[in-house]
Amino acid sequence: MPTADVPAFDQNTPREASFKNAGTVGMILFLAALFMLFAASLLAYVMVRLNGVNAPAPGTIHLPGLLWLSTAMVIGVSVALTIATRQIREGKHRSYRKSLTAATALALGFLTVQAPAMVNLLSQHASLRGTNVRIYGLIFFLILLHALHVLGGMIVLVVVTVKAHRGAYERPVVNPDAAPPASAPSSEPTPGGSLNYEPAPVKVTPEDLGHDPIRHTTLYWHFLDAVWIVMFTVFLSLR
Repeated sequence: MPTADVPAFDQNTPREASFKNAGTVGMILFLAALFMLFAASLLAYVMVRLNGVNAPAPGTIHLPGLLWLSTAMVIGVSVALTIATRQIREGKHRSYRKSLTAATALALGFLTVQAPAMVNLLSQHASLRGTNVRIYGLIFFLILLHALHVLGGMIVLVVVTVKAHRGAYERPVVNPDAAPPASAPSSEPTPGGSLNYEPAPVKVTPEDLGHDPIRHTTLYWHFLDAVWIVMFTVFLSLR
């Protein structure tokens, strides 16, 4: 059962550098590879738009208005995940689960809004097929490329959110090597000859509590957010 908001760890506890976490390093390398993919694709679009044969005149490309709404939604996903990670650090379990749910809903909304916008681009591409103008098809391809990565991120986000509601990221952590408490230790020896005592709780970080999946998901969505903003800005600038 979900627990109430309680501090998970001392906020003054120093946090270890992210690069000591192999999973985080792997995620950064993965995002670096995706960056090269999107950067090369956008560069190709810019070259075709500026120097391509039969390229439409400047200011004549009509982008679906729904792309503005989808932009607001993908930014909302990043905002919600940022809030969730802050709430995790503060130990606000109930609050961060709500923020993850909001992020999931916004991600679903993004994909829902993108679908008719992409259909609109395909119809414009089909209407100009006889004129040998392919720019709408290229815009469709770039948006589809981004949408496929959003779909993958959506699946991971749903899994993380479901696990969060099941309390998967709230397991207690104790220090098995802690010294016995100073007050009233048990006088009964264990079979090994030492005294019985309860392990003392320790100051923990989000990494200790198993929050890496949430942190990595947040990092991935921040990347998708940045890619979309750059992509949409290029489309608007080169209409």
